[in-house]
Amino acid sequence: MKSPRVLLLIVSLAASGLIAPEVAEFLVPHAHAAEQQLYTCGMHPQVIKSEPGNCPICGMKLTPIRGNNPGAAATAGDRKVKFYKSTMIPGEVSPNPGKDSMGMDRVPVYEDEFDAASAITIDPITIQKMNLKTALVQTGPVRRTIRAVGTVGFSEPGLIDITTKYEGWIEKLFVNATWTRVKAGTPLFEIYSPDLYNAQLNFLVALRSEGSEGGPLTNAARARLQLFDVPAAFITELAQAGEARRKVVYRAPVDGVVIEKPAVQGMMVRPGERIFRLADLSTVWVNAQIYEKDLAFVHEGQHAVVRTSFGQEREFHGEVEVLIPEIVNETRTAQARLVLDNPDRALKPGMFVDVRFEAELAPSAVLVPDLAVLRSGERNTVFVARDGGTFEAREVKLGARTQDNFFAVRSGLAAGERVVTSGQFLLDSESQLRAAIQKMIRATQAGGGTAAASTPAAQGAGSGPSSPQPAPATAAAPAMPAEAQPALKQLAFASADAAAALAADDLSAYRQQLPALRTAVAGLVQAAPQSGLAKYKGALPEPTDLESARQAFEPLSTAVADLARASHLQHTAGLRIFECPMSPVLGKARWLQRESGTKNPFFGSDMPRCGEQIDGPSAATAPSADAGMKLPAGHPPIRRLAGTKPPRAAMSGSDFLRSQIGVPVALATPADETAHASGGCRGCGMSAAATAAGEPCEHEVFPAKNADASRRPKI
Repeated sequence: MKSPRVLLLIVSLAASGLIAPEVAEFLVPHAHAAEQQLYTCGMHPQVIKSEPGNCPICGMKLTPIRGNNPGAAATAGDRKVKFYKSTMIPGEVSPNPGKDSMGMDRVPVYEDEFDAASAITIDPITIQKMNLKTALVQTGPVRRTIRAVGTVGFSEPGLIDITTKYEGWIEKLFVNATWTRVKAGTPLFEIYSPDLYNAQLNFLVALRSEGSEGGPLTNAARARLQLFDVPAAFITELAQAGEARRKVVYRAPVDGVVIEKPAVQGMMVRPGERIFRLADLSTVWVNAQIYEKDLAFVHEGQHAVVRTSFGQEREFHGEVEVLIPEIVNETRTAQARLVLDNPDRALKPGMFVDVRFEAELAPSAVLVPDLAVLRSGERNTVFVARDGGTFEAREVKLGARTQDNFFAVRSGLAAGERVVTSGQFLLDSESQLRAAIQKMIRATQAGGGTAAASTPAAQGAGSGPSSPQPAPATAAAPAMPAEAQPALKQLAFASADAAAALAADDLSAYRQQLPALRTAVAGLVQAAPQSGLAKYKGALPEPTDLESARQAFEPLSTAVADLARASHLQHTAGLRIFECPMSPVLGKARWLQRESGTKNPFFGSDMPRCGEQIDGPSAATAPSADAGMKLPAGHPPIRRLAGTKPPRAAMSGSDFLRSQIGVPVALATPADETAHASGGCRGCGMSAAATAAGEPCEHEVFPAKNADASRRPKI
């Protein structure tokens, strides 16, 4: 029996159209062989040889292909459970048994188990050359430092406006510049006010009439002065002097800095008009700009550290007093206000500072180093290192990032596992290659060998656009008998209508087509049991969304298209057969359409033009058996030395590939060579008469010497 690697080679060649499907069907059942060493090219992985040497394309040295042989598994009694995983959600694991998030029972994963499709085995020497480094998955608190830019501002409670409650004229300014630092009691200005002068005279008259003991008039006059904010010391001095003062000196009520000075000497002021504005800088505000994504980690009362960005770095500690519930449109940030003591005036209004908040998101969580995570769009992948040089690619769901460059793992990893932190990109490339090979194998098994349909034949050199060339029908799609043709025709049209609904992303229209499609499937199974559609009778459940509808429809659509093609419905019923080279389920699938123009039902509006027509009412005749081997236009057919005569026997591309894997082939006979010499095609065997009549031929044509030049086909 052949090696499993030979099986991968056969499937790869069949999927790429390099060998005919019937050849693949002959080889696959016999593809379980004794292990042998194969060699491939690092630049051209399609080149696979059984012996070492150089790549025939680029000349590079071939490297050996290493398989994954994990060895015999331990007995059930000796096996140790590594973790439990969900059968429905990839990547969801737990150290304990139970139900997953969809309510299904988790299944155990043993330490000696791994998924062969996502696991890679590398020998120790190669691991050292690749510089693979690993780290343990651990548990710990999820702490995060939120950094923000802050600006120092005035403390609004420390702002004071200097005004008067009487009308007057400023005759002298003692503080005549902004940013002048003043203390309580410092003279600010000297003012003359007729109202204040009259109030002094009234107080002195009442005091003289009622004596030093005072009376109602004296008390009323004193109260009027107090309402004008005249200090008590000034009233005492006025009573002692017994003479009113024309000008009064106004003094600063508190310590501060003059930040506004609209007053000038000689100006008239009215009651309530601002003369000075003072700011107390012993306490300042710091407004930190918090981005929307970080708002969940900042709250009122949270401790914060403020660092200066000039001179010698200094730290100030404070708490969030208010988290302002408003987002600034220009910066998409919210402000967190901190109140800080500023005894030495080191923090100055307008200054930028660095603000940091320490947030603990979770007391304990599974942590993985950020270097171990391969992030590609919405998917996050890590490579888990196992014993024996085996590495498993595993998808994980991540939580918040910590300040120590770790990610909290929501699902996919368990504490104590070892992950790759360096060199995982090389492992990722190998993993994707193996996943692609496994997808080819699954497509071949699901489609019964039909996944390796041939591609349209290449056009001749210099020819114009031609209609799509039909690929040969697969062996798994037999022609239906005459009595089953009506049932097949009904099923084909029902499949085409369902495909049109899915191509238009119309789920409701697809649901309306399901009854007719199910009835047509049952009718054909009853009329022709050999059709192979019995397994699809219950395979069309009521879909909940477009994705589930397309996954259920794709295998049936491919099988129906192959049956319709084998029975030539594309010619008798006017249907068109299309093929998608990258379908989600099978990898290569087909569908039927009533009209022309590619409308892919497997992707819908995401990729409506993915695919091409391979057969239909206007399609040309079927190509030769060599159509799967697409040689460049004008390329001579592949020939090889043979021990028979003629000495250089002609060989087609498919025959050449068959010969490379040990399948006997029949070489061209002398009679064939004679036909070629008389003007026939050396690639497909078309006769000289046919080529002279202008029949289309995709191969190199050499018309007979005696043929009419005007009748020779142009190539």
